[in-house]
Amino acid sequence: MELVFKTQSTKNVGLALIALLLICFFGCHSQPDFNGIYVNHASGEFSVADDTLQVEHVQEQQYLIHRKTGYREIAEDGKPGKLQWHNEEWKAVYDPDTRVMTESRKGRTLTFEKGLLVLERSRYRRIN
Repeated sequence: MELVFKTQSTKNVGLALIALLLICFFGCHSQPDFNGIYVNHASGEFSVADDTLQVEHVQEQQYLIHRKTGYREIAEDGKPGKLQWHNEEWKAVYDPDTRVMTESRKGRTLTFEKGLLVLERSRYRRIN
């Protein structure tokens, strides 16, 4: 009976070790999932804006970021003006060593935290 227990114990340890190695291998070599939609609301003395970033994985470490901003300028009397829209598309590259994504045209940096995207000093909440 003791021999069977040792054999079963050794088998369990072996299976646990294999599982741990597979988790490490796939965890270390898989692409982080940044795909999604991130939103930010900002207001100031002169305007109110809602910003949406859609991050789309293209290949390897390359991403497309679609930015759509709706904003209203604040008039001198304090009332918001007409809603205006601005759209942009950025190309970005993710560096897994520094864990920073860099937009290629202006060099803006994006970092990712739990459910957040940080663009320079602005924080975007992930909604999907």
